[in-house]
Amino acid sequence: MNSPDEMLDETFELKVNVRASEVVTVKIPTDTLADLRAIAGKKDMSLEGLIKFYVGQGLRADLTQLRADQTLNAAQQVLAEHLKSGEAAAKIVNEIRQRSITGTAG
Repeated sequence: MNSPDEMLDETFELKVNVRASEVVTVKIPTDTLADLRAIAGKKDMSLEGLIKFYVGQGLRADLTQLRADQTLNAAQQVLAEHLKSGEAAAKIVNEIRQRSITGTAG
């Protein structure tokens, strides 16, 4: 294990991945923009940073749902092949969807 002095001698390099970006113009209602500015100020963020944060948060949630749906659709196809019944596979996947929404185990 390194001593505290040895740990202080270590240098860390921060690598930032700069991604290409594009400017987009969006009309936002004045009262919503005022609310965004107020929240940005409370969070000690820029307005642009807060909007990017919110867009990223919503995008991640939607992408997660999209991938979950793709996984369930693939599972339904595999089940249909193994069960030799598309109807039974659909019923199983629909039950999985319902249980994941309600949080019940069965």
